[in-house]
Amino acid sequence: MKDLHHFYSDRKNEFTKKCELLKSKINRIAFGRTATAILSFLLIYLAFSQTVFWYGVVLLIVIFLMLVSKHGKLQKQYDLHQKLQQLNELELQALDHHYTSFGDGLRYADPHHSYSYDLDLFGPGSLFQYLNRCGTIIGEDELAKNLNGSQISKESILERQKAINELATKVEFRQWFWAQGHTFRDSKKDAKGLFEWLTERDLVFKNKILTSLLVVFPAISLALILLTIYNSIYFPLLFVFAGIQWVVISLKSKQVKIAEDALSHHRKPFDNYAKLLHLLAQTEFSNSYLVSIQNEARHASDRIQKFSRLVNAFESRQNAIANLFGNSLYLYDFQCLYRLEKWRHQNKNEVRVWLEKIAETDFFISLSTFHFNHQENSFPIIADELAIQSVEMGHPLIEYRERVSNTFTIGDPENIMLITGANMAGKSTFLRTVGINMVLAFCGASVCAKEFVCPLVSLKTSMRATDSLIDHQSYFYAELSRLKMIMDEVRSMRPTLILLDEILRGTNSNDKHDGSVGLIKQFVASHALVMLASHDVELGVLVDKFPNAIRNYCFESEIQNDVLAFDYTLHNGIAQKANATFLMQKMGILPAEE
Repeated sequence: MKDLHHFYSDRKNEFTKKCELLKSKINRIAFGRTATAILSFLLIYLAFSQTVFWYGVVLLIVIFLMLVSKHGKLQKQYDLHQKLQQLNELELQALDHHYTSFGDGLRYADPHHSYSYDLDLFGPGSLFQYLNRCGTIIGEDELAKNLNGSQISKESILERQKAINELATKVEFRQWFWAQGHTFRDSKKDAKGLFEWLTERDLVFKNKILTSLLVVFPAISLALILLTIYNSIYFPLLFVFAGIQWVVISLKSKQVKIAEDALSHHRKPFDNYAKLLHLLAQTEFSNSYLVSIQNEARHASDRIQKFSRLVNAFESRQNAIANLFGNSLYLYDFQCLYRLEKWRHQNKNEVRVWLEKIAETDFFISLSTFHFNHQENSFPIIADELAIQSVEMGHPLIEYRERVSNTFTIGDPENIMLITGANMAGKSTFLRTVGINMVLAFCGASVCAKEFVCPLVSLKTSMRATDSLIDHQSYFYAELSRLKMIMDEVRSMRPTLILLDEILRGTNSNDKHDGSVGLIKQFVASHALVMLASHDVELGVLVDKFPNAIRNYCFESEIQNDVLAFDYTLHNGIAQKANATFLMQKMGILPAEE
């Protein structure tokens, strides 16, 4: 961690210096622009008395335009380097477990999801926020989709691991991708609006009359211009024909304006996507998975840049002079729309694929940054056997100085792990630790463990059931609904990992015990791995009846010098100590024993 602190600190200082240098250049350019403008006005004043000064005016205008262009380029560089400086500052904070400046993904939280709500995958302080290094909203969508579980094969996970491992070494690429994405943040509306435009009906492209006019009218205009040059007597005819073209344009002016507004909005996010694809296309990769993404990026970059040029040309209609002459002689609005609609027909089926490649790269960048920042992590082995083996597994969201790692095995043959223990001893955290590391493994990420072997399974949890006034559900009914969903999965005989924490809390202790026993008996013969945490130590005797299916583990607490202490270490056997009465006495809820 110390080396990483130095690494990010050095990069932050490097970009700070670059920002200062660029700012100095920008200030000089701004001063030059002002001086050029003042000198131009002076020469214009002098030119009225001596025409030779007009040459100087023309030269200064050219210089002024060059300075404006240079200023814009330097400002873009400054914005990008400022984002890079910001990112390295955020990485320094993240190393100390202060990562709340990254997007938390709260919009993806779903209490009804089969595991994400129980495992704190979304929201403030979540796994999503800890991982999130996406430069785009579509990238965040991809990260959320994978955390929520997407269909993926063992072979695909192995390919992802290789890609993430390679990307972890490409710090420049990862950080520039994030910074470029954040110079213009896209939104869900951008992608939605773009896809809506891709499916809209054509105004010009499929209209045979208008497409014919795009050829005929410019040809007539050119002929009339040549005739007018030959003899000015034809000028009125040229003027009348220009009016006719304006009448044709005006008939569709409302649709043209709507198209312009929509396209001008799409151009900015598309420009940013083009830059991301260009960066992706220019980076060298050796991994076949990344190379396949890169090949698509090369193809897409040119197409998107062409789209931006077409939209820029269309937006030129806002210039009064260009609009006047263009539509009078050339049906300029329709010419632009024809080219844009033609582009749409050629590319509409591929745009979604292009954006998916950007999103996928963003997703990989998040996981590769996580691996780079935690080089003590290991990539899991995806096995075919229904068993999990873990060596020194810890919770990635717990700071490494406070983290307690545990080693355990489940399956082959014992498929049920009964975990007993006192309040706050670590049972729930352990279940979430297992769940989160399984989610990371399924994404292709490295996991917070020295060694980790797991199968591809369906993940189901019941740890934090909530009541719902909207759905008219009590807490107990919500929990039963979740258990019903889990049992349906178990009965399907699909390989499953089930994490249960203090089930049936909404009933009396005897009913809770009997219900838990009945549930465990069904799990014994199932094709599932089950981890059940409970205060009910009497469940531990089930190991005598099912010695080849159940194994007891526990978390213990100690009272040392009138202070409750925990080691958060997983032990074999059934918990022997409780602490509720002690805690109630310490808090003054119950009188202290004399």
